[in-house]
Amino acid sequence: MLRNTLLTLCMAIQLTGCEVLMFGNVVVGCAIRPAPELLPNELPAAVVGVPYRIRIDVINASTPISQLLVAPDTPLPNGLELTHIEREKHGVIQGIPTKAGRYDVLVYGRTYGTQCAGQDIERLYRLDASDNGHSTAADPNTD
Repeated sequence: MLRNTLLTLCMAIQLTGCEVLMFGNVVVGCAIRPAPELLPNELPAAVVGVPYRIRIDVINASTPISQLLVAPDTPLPNGLELTHIEREKHGVIQGIPTKAGRYDVLVYGRTYGTQCAGQDIERLYRLDASDNGHSTAADPNTD
């Protein structure tokens, strides 16, 4: 009886050691994983009245993307929207812009967590929308 108890206790201690080692590997793995990023680095210019479409890709994400959104304080120009399908590692900004201007657009999101917590993603883009192909950069009334 004592022998069985000691054998069981030794097995439990060994398993606990393995679990601690596995937990340590998970913690280290979570700490050194790369941060996800949004690409492209810059958005191409848009033209009022002309269809616009650009794919926003998430790279370095170790898990699927739960959401990609545009911050309400920094919206896209009227007529454009960001669409994202849950779990996909990309979204699409598309539509037809209706007003010229220079827009600061914050795209943000989050990855799902598994053994590690989910990670936040964000990039502040500048999107110039012009009338008839003329740049808004030199127009002081568009800022």
